[in-house]
Amino acid sequence: MQKIKILDIPFDNITKKEAPELAFSRISAKKKTVVVTPNAEIAQMCAEDENIKKVVCSADMILPDGEGVVLASKKLGTPLFEKVAGVEFGMDCVSLAAERGYSLFLLGGKEGVAEKAASELCSHFPALRIAGVRNGYFDRDSKENEHVLNQINKSGADILFVCLGAPTQEKWAAENRDKLSPLLICCLGGSLDIYSGNVKRAPKLFIKLRLEWFWRLLKEPTRIGRMMNLPKFLHSVNKYKKLQKRGTKC
Repeated sequence: MQKIKILDIPFDNITKKEAPELAFSRISAKKKTVVVTPNAEIAQMCAEDENIKKVVCSADMILPDGEGVVLASKKLGTPLFEKVAGVEFGMDCVSLAAERGYSLFLLGGKEGVAEKAASELCSHFPALRIAGVRNGYFDRDSKENEHVLNQINKSGADILFVCLGAPTQEKWAAENRDKLSPLLICCLGGSLDIYSGNVKRAPKLFIKLRLEWFWRLLKEPTRIGRMMNLPKFLHSVNKYKKLQKRGTKC
């Protein structure tokens, strides 16, 4: 698998169709796999915090979730094939899990969100086996974390969706991967809110025009502060490009 570095993050140069197939081939091979889906905001977090970068780079699959990341790859002269949105990757994994008989555990969201997401997913994929669900509100530095780990492992799930928000979910997956029995661990941000129907994704036209970020801003104006990470990210990419030309690491 070709890797393309953006701010020293080795993104997988892979298509939307190939990504879930690769993940499931690793399940078949009994290879523990952590999947992260950094967008421009998360990539900028990595640029500003070496510890977050190490956590993200430790994942087995790093998918480019966001047009900003794809744009950066073009600016660096090493274009990625396309954006691989985490929410779409997750849904493709659900479809394959239902088709191939793998079970799924949903972790994250507020009280009731994971349950509702499970119900909605099963209505679309009747053959899907939900091993368990758990909200994302627990103390990750206490015995409660061990209880959550035990709950997941006892469920017998083959696949775990971790939806705790970035960078919490990436840190949690990295810290607990060896304690977890599911072979595929996917960090998918707010995907459970979308799967549950509590949050609507942007209309297809916005997605096609690469304006999904603008739709989310219209729906949630309070995100403006977070959106400012995009120009910061592009500035970091320009700086990274100059350092690359000099043969210096970022």
